[in-house]
Amino acid sequence: MLQGLLAAHRGGYMDSQKEEGPAPLLWRFSDFLKWAQLCPSEPEIGHALMRLVITGQDIPHACEVELLILSHHFYKSSACLDGVDVLVALAATRVEAYVSEGDFACLARLVTGVGNFHALNFILGILVENGQLDLLLQKYSSAADANTGTAQTVRGFRMAVLTSLNQINPNDVDAFAMVYNHFDMKHETASLLESRAGLSAQQWFQRYDKDQNEDLLDSMRYFIEAAEVYSSIDAGNKTHGACAQASLVSLQIRMPDNQWLNLSATNARRALVEQSRFQEALIVAEAYGLNQPSEWALVLWNQMLNPELTEQFVAEFVAVLPLQPSMLVEIARFYRAEVAARGDQNQFSMWLTGGGLPADWSKYLARSFRCLLKRTTDLRLRLQLATIATSFIDIVESCNRTLDKVPENAGPLVLRKGHGGAYLPLM
Repeated sequence: MLQGLLAAHRGGYMDSQKEEGPAPLLWRFSDFLKWAQLCPSEPEIGHALMRLVITGQDIPHACEVELLILSHHFYKSSACLDGVDVLVALAATRVEAYVSEGDFACLARLVTGVGNFHALNFILGILVENGQLDLLLQKYSSAADANTGTAQTVRGFRMAVLTSLNQINPNDVDAFAMVYNHFDMKHETASLLESRAGLSAQQWFQRYDKDQNEDLLDSMRYFIEAAEVYSSIDAGNKTHGACAQASLVSLQIRMPDNQWLNLSATNARRALVEQSRFQEALIVAEAYGLNQPSEWALVLWNQMLNPELTEQFVAEFVAVLPLQPSMLVEIARFYRAEVAARGDQNQFSMWLTGGGLPADWSKYLARSFRCLLKRTTDLRLRLQLATIATSFIDIVESCNRTLDKVPENAGPLVLRKGHGGAYLPLM
């Protein structure tokens, strides 16, 4: 039998045959199983195959591995646990010879062909430690294609490989990425990309020359790739978060004089309030979870002494975000408190940042607040804001006149014809 197997092994290749081992043989695995049906005892077949390995002389490693895999198959199918234990012990004694000759392909074929990843996990460790992870994954794919491995078997192999990686080289992100991609582990792949983005950003912080932004470009690329992976599995919040972080990194690249990354909650709020341009403010708000009406109230209020800036900021704001009633009411209260506390013209403001106020500060504040009132389409809310602010009698009277013409039960269905012929809701 051994002579026949060796002759078959050395005989050549079959072009139409899928790989069922490190080298395609003239005899197929499936053919051998068919011939084995002539023997009534599967354990005896396993014993005979293992005896060939033990007593055989000058058996090529590739052929020896195939014999061990066949033997394990018959032991397993006949529930011969003693045979499995002996075979695993025998395989362990052969590993050293394979490693000494650098025959990692046979090792990969052995562990993937036998499939007992718990007992042979030390082989996985040897392959990972010697940089043969790619070979291991290729051999497993070939074995899975040939044997149509079950989902449970795939999960077992995946967990065994990841366990070996964590034990031997937990910081090898490239190896983990290879495994995640091989098994189509989307969540893990995206999480790893985000981790790599953070590491790249940290490397930039450690640079002496901050003008070298290659690390930041890598970080932004990783965040974008993570967003693409999250998007492919419909993880909307994760996608949004990764995009927000990528935008923040791009802001650090475009405006390197300020620190935008890794800010504390307090510094992030300070950076948000100090922004005079809405696009930069939105990037900071999205990246640090500050996109809330209460946060935007302070940002808008900080623009109020510059009416032109306020008008531009509000115009960009309403194109992206709604003017929430709670935010507008808070700004109206700020306005009332500012007017009530103004005192001397040169007195420092209790709300606004900066130094002394300009002589026409009240006019600037009023103009900026009117800009917000103009953007408030809900008539009752506009009346409420003007009433709270206390300084806009004309707005209050105008709203009251309009509301007097509207029935109480009309609600938001009442429309008025606006500029250009479009109909706008009164409330």
